[in-house]
Amino acid sequence: MGELSDTLDEFSKVSKEFQGKIQKILKDKYCWKCPMRTTSKNTFCNELDAWIRLTGAFERGVQDNIREDIDLKDNLEIITTRYLSKLLKKYNRPLKYNKTIILKLKEDVEPFAFKNDLLFIEENPESVKVGDLILWPQICPVSFYWFSKAKILGIIPFKILKVEKSFQKEGRKFVKVENGLEILLEHITGKIIKIIDKADPVYSKLNL
Repeated sequence: MGELSDTLDEFSKVSKEFQGKIQKILKDKYCWKCPMRTTSKNTFCNELDAWIRLTGAFERGVQDNIREDIDLKDNLEIITTRYLSKLLKKYNRPLKYNKTIILKLKEDVEPFAFKNDLLFIEENPESVKVGDLILWPQICPVSFYWFSKAKILGIIPFKILKVEKSFQKEGRKFVKVENGLEILLEHITGKIIKIIDKADPVYSKLNL
């Protein structure tokens, strides 16, 4: 454990250093443009933004390393599922809240939705049925801030998957999607309630 502890300590020190660097870059290059800069000492937005960006960079590194391993690259979603399950069990923090949001896509998510489409999403759904479209992360959820990061940057770091089966196993709710992956219902980011494209009259009325 000595080598492992030393390596983790080294990573912790590097993370601390880069957290400070990112905060300084944000403050020098970006924060002065922000209308909320006068309240930043109370909202801690600079610290939070740096934290989100740093953990996001770490997540990308983890994902890239897994994909480069010939024996693991096709199992990223399974590894992600098992990781999240262990994380939630360790901290006993079920991600349950009821909220519907609207996201405007900046890129295609084929074959279900395309750039500029509006997605009406029920976050952390309590139930799904066969044929429903759900959101599943493409990045390792190392931090509970990844979805917040996605909304801040206007990107969609997840796939849209269609539910093939909804079932219970060992007293817990699961869904099975098209690629055969079985996902705990509580680990689903959201359920798509409706997709609206520019041809829909509602689109212009929303003024988004």
